[in-house]
Amino acid sequence: MELNHIQEQFFFSTVRIVTEEKNSDKISIGTGFIISVPVKGEEHKVGLYLVSNRHVLKNPDDRLKLTFHRGNKGRLKLGNFVNIQNDSFNQVYIDHIDPKVDLACLNITNLVYNDPEIFYKSMRYDMLSDFSETDLLPGASVWFVGYPENRYDISHNLPILRKGSIASIPKIDYNSRKEFVIDAQVFPGSSGSPLLTKIIPECRILGVISQTMIRHGKLQTVPTDSTLGVEQPLGLGIVIKSTQIREMLDHAIENKIGFIE
Repeated sequence: MELNHIQEQFFFSTVRIVTEEKNSDKISIGTGFIISVPVKGEEHKVGLYLVSNRHVLKNPDDRLKLTFHRGNKGRLKLGNFVNIQNDSFNQVYIDHIDPKVDLACLNITNLVYNDPEIFYKSMRYDMLSDFSETDLLPGASVWFVGYPENRYDISHNLPILRKGSIASIPKIDYNSRKEFVIDAQVFPGSSGSPLLTKIIPECRILGVISQTMIRHGKLQTVPTDSTLGVEQPLGLGIVIKSTQIREMLDHAIENKIGFIE
């Protein structure tokens, strides 16, 4: 199968994340996406990072399961999977240096490069928006890829793409945090989903889905292990800006965090 369109490739940049608390049967499900980042000072070397929310990767000592697609010499074998399971992931875990920012990632460089059967597509570091784009305006169409309510194409291990629009002025920090609002239905399992838009001539990563708004003015972290129950979402979501992703990745690359020799 050839993946000639970037919209198709995003489905293979996104990974379903399952964590299981030790000494417990509690399982959490969220979304992550792969970004390739050039390693400064080392020509042609890139780091691969699985970006998500801090509340998805909440305890690096938990058990972790990642399901990738299987390939052969760079060609996808659709419907075949590679399951990676570890009892902890603290050696490759990185979070944002500000504990109030709900971002974390895993350095999966060694994991992917040491297993030639893993097939993936990575989003590029230079796709991260700096929010200076003149066409980045309220009402702009956006889409995000993930596993809402743990719904996905099980046969092919493919996530779901959903659409919405920007509901606040994206260049202004919503409530004085580096976040903005989207008009879209955000459900459990969508935590960590990349939010994307088309700014000619190419796509931009605008941020990471983090929270949903519910009635009575509450903000709630998008849960990874339960439904919203009787609480009614307003159809509005909170997105952490891509500038925060850049800060986290720059810190990881500059300090070479998570590279296992």
